Amino acid sequence: MTTLRSNIDKVNGLRYIVDQLKLQTSLAKRFLLSQPFITSESLLELEFANIEEVVGLLNKPTNSDVFQAIEVKLQQIHDIHGTIKRLSTSENLDDVELFEIKRFAILNQEIDELILMLKLSFIKLPSLQMVVDILDPDRQNIPNFYIYSSYSPELLKFRDQHKNLLSESPNEAEIIRQKAVLLEDEIREQLSNQLHKFSNPLQKTLDLVSYLDIIIAKAKQAIELNLVKPTISNSNTTYLGLFNPQIKSLLEQQNKNFQSIDIALFSAPCLITGVNMGGKTVLLKTIALAQYLFQFGFFVPATTATIVIADKILTSIGDDQSELSGLSSFASEMMKVDEIIKKSRSNIRLLVLIDELARTTNPEEGKAIVNATLDILDENKVRSLITTHYSGLKWKGRKLSVRGLIAEKLTAQLTIKNINDYMDYSLVENGDKVSKNQALEIAKLLCVDDDLLKKASKYL
Repeated sequence: MTTLRSNIDKVNGLRYIVDQLKLQTSLAKRFLLSQPFITSESLLELEFANIEEVVGLLNKPTNSDVFQAIEVKLQQIHDIHGTIKRLSTSENLDDVELFEIKRFAILNQEIDELILMLKLSFIKLPSLQMVVDILDPDRQNIPNFYIYSSYSPELLKFRDQHKNLLSESPNEAEIIRQKAVLLEDEIREQLSNQLHKFSNPLQKTLDLVSYLDIIIAKAKQAIELNLVKPTISNSNTTYLGLFNPQIKSLLEQQNKNFQSIDIALFSAPCLITGVNMGGKTVLLKTIALAQYLFQFGFFVPATTATIVIADKILTSIGDDQSELSGLSSFASEMMKVDEIIKKSRSNIRLLVLIDELARTTNPEEGKAIVNATLDILDENKVRSLITTHYSGLKWKGRKLSVRGLIAEKLTAQLTIKNINDYMDYSLVENGDKVSKNQALEIAKLLCVDDDLLKKASKYL
């Protein structure tokens, strides 16, 4: 099963998003990473509705104290799934484990009261009052535990005798103590047997508390990073103001702006052309990130987003070509393209993203491979985006081009540090001629050797 854990280091930017979540419990992190890649429209709609509800509540200043109180309670919760598992198999719990159960049950009640204050519609914690009653015979409602004397009149008698004999007759006191210890073990066994039937409600509550922690964290992150609730579509995927949160943050630290992108993906391949440094690779990685966030139940980095659910996302973006496998770059790329072609005939909902297809072979054969790949993806109506810097492709389908360098706006000498200030990363339809010869133009503005540029121009 595809989970968040299995993709967190495969999808560029996904770990950044997960690490930015302000989860209050360690169990929520474990619960989150085990979440599956969601392909059900109803489950996604439910997840987005829950996040949206919490976003709305977070935006009301009157709720800030309640959310803060919930977070304080969540921080006190320990991951007790191991204890619950032992309880479910009828094992006898020790004092520490019984304390963990009691403490969790009391915290559950307190969190539930706070949930009721917020009037959250999507979560209702099961009552664990009977668990508290079993572990709190003196009705103190304090999160501590020991074998109370009130569990047994005989235990109370032994403890009183031990106390009275301790100074007068230590040997006799020790005999009484041993009897008390045996009785305490019997009481632990009885308590474990009584609690056994609550193992399922305890586990359910633990999962619900984890989920509450996750939803609050996702909602806070959506506000802080300006993420948007995606709309589910059955036709086209459309992003307005798509951005990469990690790169945007890095640029902001350098007092630079990230240029967001508008793009639509239809049920057919689209070819993007443009000069190197035109942001094509970043765009593909950002679209992949947005799709994975969408299908792991996160809001997405855009101003507006309408997204088609994919059963599988297939990418070839060059990050995982491995010389360690003994394959050349071209062989590695072709293996991935072969997988994509085979999957394209399998009648499942695919999103395919390929960066600089066939860049690792000669241009003549590379163009042929690009054309053939586009033809097959088109025949099978695969939603796909392929970037290239090849010109003269015979593909007659949809083409976009990166606008590229805006030389007329140049107000200073172009350098590696300021080149982004003069690049326009927006996309234009049927614009494969827009960025023609921009590589040499950029090289010239960067003051690359004049003789090299003249000779290169001559060859052109």
